[in-house]
Amino acid sequence: MRDRKPWLAGSLMLGTVLVASACSSGAATTAPSAASVAPSVAPSVAASVEPSMAASPSADANACTIVPFGPISRCQNFYDVAWPKINASLDTLYAEAKSTDGGQLVIWDWYEQSPDTVKAFNARFPDIKVKSQGFTYNTSSAIITAKAQGKRNSDIVSGSLTSMTAMYDQGFWAKVDWTQYGVPKEFFTIGAPEMLPDSVNGPLMHYDSTKTSSVPGTFPGFAAADWKGKLAIASFDAQNFSGYGMKNGQDAMTTMIANLKANGLVVSDKADTLLSSGDVNAVSAGPLYDPTPGQAVAATQDQGMYVQFSGVNSDAKNPAAAKLWVLWNAYDPAWLKSRMTDPTFNTTSEPYPGLPSALFATATGLMKANQDAWFPAIENGSTVFETLINRDQYNTMIDAASKAVSGQ
Repeated sequence: MRDRKPWLAGSLMLGTVLVASACSSGAATTAPSAASVAPSVAPSVAASVEPSMAASPSADANACTIVPFGPISRCQNFYDVAWPKINASLDTLYAEAKSTDGGQLVIWDWYEQSPDTVKAFNARFPDIKVKSQGFTYNTSSAIITAKAQGKRNSDIVSGSLTSMTAMYDQGFWAKVDWTQYGVPKEFFTIGAPEMLPDSVNGPLMHYDSTKTSSVPGTFPGFAAADWKGKLAIASFDAQNFSGYGMKNGQDAMTTMIANLKANGLVVSDKADTLLSSGDVNAVSAGPLYDPTPGQAVAATQDQGMYVQFSGVNSDAKNPAAAKLWVLWNAYDPAWLKSRMTDPTFNTTSEPYPGLPSALFATATGLMKANQDAWFPAIENGSTVFETLINRDQYNTMIDAASKAVSGQ
């Protein structure tokens, strides 16, 4: 789960859906029109996709046209070659899901699912009864306890590779072959085959562009004299330094953190309020969810980055409903269009960048602001992604960063 990454609450454990009021006071609450969430057989995002000159050619007309995007393989023609089968699979799964466990889908997450999100899902799948509950830090323990006590459990599990470590190692991820539902095999190069990639996330440096024109592009840059006492971080965001450690080594990371602390790094679990009050000029946090004019974000050299995954709980009572939700949430073009363009959903996490670039070109508002900060950094190789190979090392680095920030 994501209980080691508190700012992930903004992107939820299940794939991206945020209860907007929890992290942003200014997000609109108007529900999307029916047209914005209706299923689409020939989505507009597909029509505007033009294969890049850097794309890998293929003799198979049904194969993905691949363009590398950092460690991710982007399928530029996804909505031509993959979506038709996924779309058909959704219809099949819906028929099974609504006749299983009374059509009930149980989702336990960091927060309860947004009513607007459930409404969007039910616009296409009206006979699925979504029952959602938020457990914040206790989500993982709630799922483990439910299984131990033989009680109705969440149908879905999810998280990043590091945040889901215990749940995955304890066998809570059912073995699902997502390629049989139409998901491209190229989407499974970072996580395990049963992990459906649904979004990407990572830390960002927040600042008020009306008061600060720019921020240093590296973490050591904040140790300069002119930044003394002007950078803040919440204790639970100490993991933001772990990517630097993965790239430069644990000793270099702890030394860098010590230098920042010596330069007046403010550690406060209310770091965001220090930025709005003007007490600091920058805060190392997660994605931007504050629509206040002037609020800006920037990526930092050697920062961590990770893919978020969803899957089926091995203790699920309605596996078909779980598959239906996560496939719809990750790839349905009408739903993704709403997330990109409708302010109601503009604080959801960034969809998986393996999807066509044309989709991301439609982004507006906060979605675009976060994308504009992350994507160039991913493309130029200045981010360090979590992978199955480095997962345990990343967990060690996260623990070391937390201890260094807290002074342990």
